[in-house]
Amino acid sequence: MKTTLIATLLICLPLFAACDDGAPAGSEYNGFYQVTLSQERASCSDQDAWTPSDIMEPYFKLKAQSFFGTPIIGWISCTAEIEDTCDDETIDLMGTFVRKDGIWQQYMTTSSSGGGETTCHLTYRQGIPALTESGLSITVTRWEGEITLEAGEECDPDLVDRYFDQMDCTQMEYLEATRL
Repeated sequence: MKTTLIATLLICLPLFAACDDGAPAGSEYNGFYQVTLSQERASCSDQDAWTPSDIMEPYFKLKAQSFFGTPIIGWISCTAEIEDTCDDETIDLMGTFVRKDGIWQQYMTTSSSGGGETTCHLTYRQGIPALTESGLSITVTRWEGEITLEAGEECDPDLVDRYFDQMDCTQMEYLEATRL
């Protein structure tokens, strides 16, 4: 009986050891934040000055979690300076970060047809977070482009990767937030 128990433990031990009970990917960003700075510029040129912009959402929470098996850093909206005002059951998909090309980022692509069957307008929005001494910063960049579709192509957001080199950087946003 003892031999069977020891053999079972020896067989199962590597399986239990292989389980990762550590913090989920992206947990270094977990926290409740207050936006302290919001800026934008109408182009991506360093020669254009940043201008202040309205703080649309002064409080938010970030939480590393799984979304249908994919690791994400969920953006959770909060209505006041108290963490109890955060709706932990609802994540804002526009603000949520995914790991793409090894980098945590907000990532959104869109497409729209216009000007005939061969014209497609593409947009790509990317927000990159960076931890700071007091919390984090997020730099958002937006690219746009109007491309001519090849025969058989349909206007689809998946075309952004293919035609990215034909898109122009059109806008940037910068946000700083303090971890409370």
